[in-house]
Amino acid sequence: MAGWIEKSLLAGMGVLTVTRDKVTQAVDTLVEAGEVKPEEAPGIVDKLVTRGETERGELRKLVRQELDRVTPVSRQDLEELDRKIDELTAQIEKLAGEQPKK
Repeated sequence: MAGWIEKSLLAGMGVLTVTRDKVTQAVDTLVEAGEVKPEEAPGIVDKLVTRGETERGELRKLVRQELDRVTPVSRQDLEELDRKIDELTAQIEKLAGEQPKK
């Protein structure tokens, strides 16, 4: 379950969608626009991909740390809480009915 949550968070942030191909396309667009020299393009792609992988790893680590801090709640835990709420509600209603009216 935590793996699914982690992937959902990362995908929601667009981290899993950036690939070498997309970076190459973006850099090729810059080359065509004359903003990057063709001989510099492969180095820029490598640098951006490496940086993206590093940042993705750091983000994964942060997400994992946060997920590890969270204690999962089971259906049984929720049902027990629901039962306790029902008991407390019944007690409150009973006490409210027993109080003298002013």
